[in-house]
Amino acid sequence: MTRDEFFAMVKDLHEHPEHLAEYRKNYMNVYPFSDGIFKMLMANEVKPERTVKFLNAMLDLNGENAIKSFTFGVPENPGVLNDKTAIFDIYGTTEAGNPVLIEVQQNFNTLFVDRLIYYTSRVISRTVKKSQDYNLPHIYVLSILTENQFPLERNTYLHHSQLARNRHFFYEKLDVYFVEVEKFFAIDDRTEPEQRETTNRAEMLRIFRAVLEEKEIPAEKLTRLLDKDFVKDVSLTGYTDETLLNEVDGMTNLLYEKQGAYLQGKDDRGREDAQLMVDSGILTPEKAAELFKVRKEDIHPRNGK
Repeated sequence: MTRDEFFAMVKDLHEHPEHLAEYRKNYMNVYPFSDGIFKMLMANEVKPERTVKFLNAMLDLNGENAIKSFTFGVPENPGVLNDKTAIFDIYGTTEAGNPVLIEVQQNFNTLFVDRLIYYTSRVISRTVKKSQDYNLPHIYVLSILTENQFPLERNTYLHHSQLARNRHFFYEKLDVYFVEVEKFFAIDDRTEPEQRETTNRAEMLRIFRAVLEEKEIPAEKLTRLLDKDFVKDVSLTGYTDETLLNEVDGMTNLLYEKQGAYLQGKDDRGREDAQLMVDSGILTPEKAAELFKVRKEDIHPRNGK
């Protein structure tokens, strides 16, 4: 079940829950990136090794740097006074006491990085107690983007962000990874097989693509990167009607939010594309504003002149 098929099902089942039986006949797998399903798959306390393998692959951690064990923490960090409550998709710590935050971003949103920084700051602030010094642990943030958030970077699906000073990384204990899932698939499709990326991260994403497209996954790959039970755990037959309908209810508001934010997202992308044409010297601000249907006032002259 692809992302578009899942959202179509959500819309239908929200109005007609009795149609669920028909969807069970037509689809083999669940949509693995919906909020609740992703947590059930990747935050399974009975199978913690799955989370460890997933994180090591996605964060490209190997050898001495690899995560050995992972302890799930409380996913909700209540707000204090006027602070907003932070509800993490998956939160926990490694055997070294290093916090790991995993978030799945469903919609294009210009403020999603702001939200992620806010969530990360909440994790940071609760690692230091009174009478302790400010020796922070190494913090990892993994943001799975099911919709492309960086449309101007057509050939880059992985964005590894660290704190930099004068273009040099000076603080090595905060690693933020953005992974654009659909963009990875698009890059894979237009790349010759012998030239495709062969990292564990790429192979992990190909497993999820096989789930989405309901294709067979080699047992050896499953055992090496996740575990042999993963196929069973993403099978639609493993979820009760109540679980699936609860997931539909939880995703319905998100779907309507996506539809309501579509025009805003479209405007944001239009401005970015228009600015790129101006910065490249291809178009004047006036022509770019006309072609991309954005306000001329929102387009800056080339080199800021």
